[in-house]
Amino acid sequence: MRTDQLLQYLEKHQGKEISKKEIERLTAKKDRRKGRLRGFFDVPDTDEVLEDLASLGLIKRERNSYLVRKPFLIEAKASMNPAGLIFAMPRLSAREKDKVRDLFIPPAKGAGALSGDIVAVRLVDRKKDRFEGEVISVVKRARRFHRFRVLTVGKDGMTPGVLLDMPGKFTSLINLKGLPADTRSRIKTDTVLIVELRGRNVRYQNAFFHEASFVRFEDETEFDLDFDRILLKYDLDPAYADLPFPAIDPDDQKQVPDWKKRKDLRKLYTITIDGADSKDFDDALSLEIVSKRKWRLYVHIADVSFYVQKGSPLDEEALSRSTSYYLANRVVPMLPPELSENLCSLVADHNRLAVTAEMEIDPATGRIKSSTFYRSIIRVDKRYTYDIAETRLDREDGPDADPILPGLWQLAQKQKADRMKMGRIDLEIAEPKFKFGPSDSVIAIETRARLRSSMLIEECMLSANTAVAAFLKKKKAPTLYRIHSTMDETKLETLNAFFDIYNIDCRLDDTDPASLQEALEIARAKGPLESRIFNMLLLRSFMQAQYSPEPVGHWGLGFEDYCHFTSPIRRYPDLVVHRSLVSLIEKKKPAYVDDEMDSLALQTSEKERHAMEAERDMWKLKLIRFIEQSGRTEFHGFLTGFRPDLVYLELEECPVEGIVPAMHLSSEGELVLPDPFSVYIKRLSRPAFLGERWKLELDRIDTEALRLYFKPVWGTEERALGRSQNQKNQGQNRRGPRDQSGQSNGNRNGRQNNRRRNDSRGSRDSRGPQSGGRQR
Repeated sequence: MRTDQLLQYLEKHQGKEISKKEIERLTAKKDRRKGRLRGFFDVPDTDEVLEDLASLGLIKRERNSYLVRKPFLIEAKASMNPAGLIFAMPRLSAREKDKVRDLFIPPAKGAGALSGDIVAVRLVDRKKDRFEGEVISVVKRARRFHRFRVLTVGKDGMTPGVLLDMPGKFTSLINLKGLPADTRSRIKTDTVLIVELRGRNVRYQNAFFHEASFVRFEDETEFDLDFDRILLKYDLDPAYADLPFPAIDPDDQKQVPDWKKRKDLRKLYTITIDGADSKDFDDALSLEIVSKRKWRLYVHIADVSFYVQKGSPLDEEALSRSTSYYLANRVVPMLPPELSENLCSLVADHNRLAVTAEMEIDPATGRIKSSTFYRSIIRVDKRYTYDIAETRLDREDGPDADPILPGLWQLAQKQKADRMKMGRIDLEIAEPKFKFGPSDSVIAIETRARLRSSMLIEECMLSANTAVAAFLKKKKAPTLYRIHSTMDETKLETLNAFFDIYNIDCRLDDTDPASLQEALEIARAKGPLESRIFNMLLLRSFMQAQYSPEPVGHWGLGFEDYCHFTSPIRRYPDLVVHRSLVSLIEKKKPAYVDDEMDSLALQTSEKERHAMEAERDMWKLKLIRFIEQSGRTEFHGFLTGFRPDLVYLELEECPVEGIVPAMHLSSEGELVLPDPFSVYIKRLSRPAFLGERWKLELDRIDTEALRLYFKPVWGTEERALGRSQNQKNQGQNRRGPRDQSGQSNGNRNGRQNNRRRNDSRGSRDSRGPQSGGRQR
């Protein structure tokens, strides 16, 4: 039975139960014919199609029947490639998402959907292993406003233009007739406007355009243009509506209705350690040495759930944001500043409401022996920056000595050593540090040192996260866990090819974290270049961490039980965890039911990736401006990846990616990729390898595409490998493993999207430095 026929039949019977015998009867005749056709046509297996439809949630398998979902539609997130082709990824739970591929939408069936839109898709056929569909409706636009560059101003007022910050080229049309004359006179060819799409297509001069309306000129904003551009692209609102919440100040005991039910810890010495510019203090620490064999660690977390009531207008707004966005030196907060920077923030010398994880620790191993959780009142005695805390970790005597910092550092070292033995993978990824000038421009770049004080905080937060996750799992409370799937073993072939090409005596036979950590140590011993490349390759090989109602563990950290509990001011999943925990503490009805969790996991995971993309684009834009304003044209860069049409390099002088088009490397305009680690450079008559250092001349800057284009300066390149020409030729003939697209795994199609976010450096997030937010 053809897939299109099966889909039509199921759609006709949506909302009904169909017996397996009925499906078998309908497909029997076609299946007999299929045997004769195999070898001439790609005839899909009906059972395989039904299994994939079940993974998509369109049918539910019962014992002897299938229940067809009504409506027989899939909600998916649209994305577009530069050619304008639409692919839609079904919005599924974490446990189903890895089982399905994205859907292909033919150009004529897109219904005006744009990249990032949430769409309702009707399946119409299946080619090879991918379903094809048509967009029935746009459920939610990814953004409200768009940047629009004028192509020409028509005499009739009809003005076509191109939508910017979009993959591919999308044209739109605005009508200037209703605008004042002085406004119309300012609009010329190449003027950039802000427009709002009206949701329908119109025909003009034998072409179709997305109809839009004029909103304002691009430069009519109170923000700097780069920040405003990112706000528009990612549909972010830096302002917060005046939504009600309990404006209760804990400094006034009478205002707190549950004061007597909380544990009063104000006399317990408590500290915070944060960035110098931080304002939203989520966490604080206390330590008691009960005996030589028993220490008591307290991790106090801001009690955001007290102020943000589930289902309130403020809660709905917080969920829609799901996370704070750290855009260079600015923040778009998840919660209003009155909460995030004042009432919820654990500022020093003020009473604050908290949820405390109290853990008894074996100081010899750092392991948690027992834990208890409760609502509390704390009063932070000392606010440290990371830099100041760093100077006092070893200071046990003197006027600057802190009573608990040396003990916390000792405990953190024990915990990290134990967790490394238990299977944690510790990547070494350089982190830049930026200095900003008065006009929000980057004026200096340094490499951020990984301080011991930062590691101390990471280990303490990991302790609280694992303890809370284990407790919630034991009590079977509906909540969100932070999960990270095991690395795909097919990636091992690529990693082993790296060892072979770079003459490193190592081979990986499994994805056991201990084996990978040993490989990291071997690469580190080989040299800084090899270590840098292997860390980069390993990071790209990881699956992406996400939120899930299922406690399946965190592979990268080596934890069976893990959740995010420690940052409820800036992450909504942490707020969910707090509500689940508090309902158990107070022996109340569960804060959530199981049916709520899949949608919460999906929303928060998507928004986390959304924030990552926004933050990445903001940093790219700032760094491009930095290079543009410096006037510098000569750079050096290390090869980091290849495609048939270009190579990628990471600049030494600035932590940003550069591109050298194939036309500068080969007269044919296309490159040969022998394996995942090399590209044949025809102009040099030899292959170039990952890590090779080139001298570069800046060719042009494409601010719209966020790209820097370079020309190589030949004769100065430093090869990554000191191998003989014969060895290089052998490397040239080695074929690398291929991914599903047929491209070598070393290729860089969508390089940034292949970076797998994980929590392998404690509970740190990839927030931009000096963002004013927590660097975890």
